[in-house]
Parts: sequence; structure tokens; C-alpha cells
Amino acid sequence: MIKNWTVTTEPIKNGADGVMTTERYLLSERHSNHKQTEAIIPLIGTIKTSQRIALVGEQFRLNQHLNRKGGRPLSSYAMSFCLTLPKGHRPSALQWKCIIRDCCKAIEAQLELQPDEVKVFRTQVRAVLHQQRQQGTRGSGDHVHILIGKVLNGRVLKQLQQKKCTSILKQAFNAAVLTHTGLNHLDYKPYELNRGDRLETWKYREQKAAEAVHIEKLLIRLQKQTDKWFEAIESQNHRQQNRQLNRLIKSFEELSATALSDKQSQKIENLKAKIGPEKLKL
Repeated sequence: MIKNWTVTTEPIKNGADGVMTTERYLLSERHSNHKQTEAIIPLIGTIKTSQRIALVGEQFRLNQHLNRKGGRPLSSYAMSFCLTLPKGHRPSALQWKCIIRDCCKAIEAQLELQPDEVKVFRTQVRAVLHQQRQQGTRGSGDHVHILIGKVLNGRVLKQLQQKKCTSILKQAFNAAVLTHTGLNHLDYKPYELNRGDRLETWKYREQKAAEAVHIEKLLIRLQKQTDKWFEAIESQNHRQQNRQLNRLIKSFEELSATALSDKQSQKIENLKAKIGPEKLKL
């Protein structure tokens, strides 16, 4: 028996850039975190949904500036929720969609949204299913990433980030999984009953460390490609210029699907400015 199915939450930082980086991450088949992912299936919304979340956040931040309101400018435009089932259980895409809709209804009730607000709220919900390899006992099972905009009709939904909302979501997830799949968390026996939390923390840290190493390697490769491109320009080697430019474009695209620090993002923007956005066509 376990208390709840796994639900994790995280505010999406870095404004519009953070939202669009998350969107690219959700759909990236080449990301280092997705080595065990067999299929990526959009369930609710499209890339336009994430763009809408980013735009609404930017508009709110602009109004903050124009109205000269006190406090920090809004830097997080969305909340990320990840709903995970253990290996050996694979609901269909349709079942997952029903589960997510039930969970969103529970959040709407918790936020006490009016009917007209519910309609707008649902235009700012993005959900993507990641189906994982089912062999072995280690690693996560199938899970759905949900991205929800925090700005609604000119106000910030602060409750989305509170523990009470997460608690309601866990209860709704338990009930929805039971309703649509017949799977009861109270009947489930995990493989590592007494070590689950510790094991998950260790895996998370291991994945983060591996991702950090991967990003550093990409940045080093990007810098080398940039240096070679400038050398080719100086020597007027057009063939080498085109070769390195194509490699640069691929490297920038690969880095766009990673979670970068502010310093790393600034470094990349500086390189883009030196090369020229019109050449990269990004």
C-alpha cells in the first residue's frame, strides 16, 4: 500500500523563456532525461498553448511595470505538475486524457473559478504523456507533464503553488486513476517499500548531475564550433563555413531543449549575437 500515486510540482522560472524551454523539453526525444522514453504523446493543448501562457505572462509583467506597482516583477508564468504511475501499468492515451481532465476540474474547484474563468483557464493547460520502458524495477513509469498558466484575467493564481493545491491534486489523481483504470493505490505494493523516497532522491540527483555534465559538453562543443566558424571566415573557406554553421544550428537546437542556468543562457545569447541571428535562422 502507498499513500498516493506520485505527484511532483515545480514553478517554471525565467518568464516566457522558461515556459518555451519547458515546451521544447516535453517534446524532445533526444533529451538525456528521455533515454528510457518509448513514446511522447501530446494529450491536451499544442505549442500554441505554451505560447499563450508565455504571452499572458508577458502582458501581466508589462502592466506591472506600466502601473508601477510595488513588489518583484512576476518571473514565473506557469506551474509544472508531473503525475506518475509505477512500471507495469500503462493506461491508454484516452484514459490519461480523462484522468487529466478530472484532475484539472479538481484544481478549478480548489481555485473557486467562475464559469467564465474556467473557460479561459482551460486554454492555458498543456499536457504531454511520456510512455516509459516497462522492463526492470528501476526508473519511473509512464507519466504526464502538465503545464498550467499562473495568470488568469489579470491576476496571479497564487494557490497553484500552495501545498493545499498539491494535496487536492494528489487526491484527485488517486480517484481518477481508480475511476478510469481500476487501479487502486491502496492495493499497490512498491518494489522498494522501505527505500522508495531515498531511492527516488538518489536517482533525481544522479539525473541532474548527468544532465549538468551533458550541458557542459554541449557548451564546450558549441564554443569550438564557433571558433572554427570564425576561422573559416578569416581564411575565406566557404565550405568549412557552411559545415560549421550547420553544426552550430544543431547545437543551438539541442541546447534549447535543456534546462540552462541564467549564466549559460546569457553565454548562448552572446554567441548568437556574435554569429548573427539571421545566419542561424533560429
